[in-house]
Amino acid sequence: MKKIIIRKADNNDLDDILRLNFGLFKKEYKEYDKKLNLKWTFGKVGTTYFKKNISGKNSFVFVAENEGKIIGYLCGVMRDCPYDYRIIPKYAELENMIVDEEFRGEGIGEMLTKEFLKWCKGKKANVISVNASIQNKNGIEFYRKMGFKDYSLTLEIKKGVEASIGNIY
Repeated sequence: MKKIIIRKADNNDLDDILRLNFGLFKKEYKEYDKKLNLKWTFGKVGTTYFKKNISGKNSFVFVAENEGKIIGYLCGVMRDCPYDYRIIPKYAELENMIVDEEFRGEGIGEMLTKEFLKWCKGKKANVISVNASIQNKNGIEFYRKMGFKDYSLTLEIKKGVEASIGNIY
């Protein structure tokens, strides 16, 4: 039987978090979004992002551990609301999370998310958001199960912008 420990990440966990995040990027790139920069995770910006969030007072980085091995993580933050047109004094975002494929379906994502939601409650967040690729049906259903509600949908034109604009006129 697996004994999963959920704990706050520290700087010693950085390499494992980067490894998992790169796995998340590769999965998202392969299945949903070819515009992702696969060099981001191990580049200066990605590494700095995780270092800053591991030690930040307005950020949340927890890991899931099984027998001393990190098998998942969740990174979230408190920030100013990213929408000028909305008045939300305390805005939190679950920015990224992944659990190793072999451990999915065992409640680890739920454990990480519950810890994040408790942290948000302690920070008195008025709104907590998460974004998921529209094609990621499993992820969307997971977040709905955790209490997130649909709020907005982003629509894009990927190729042929000129042709699409031409169809409008």
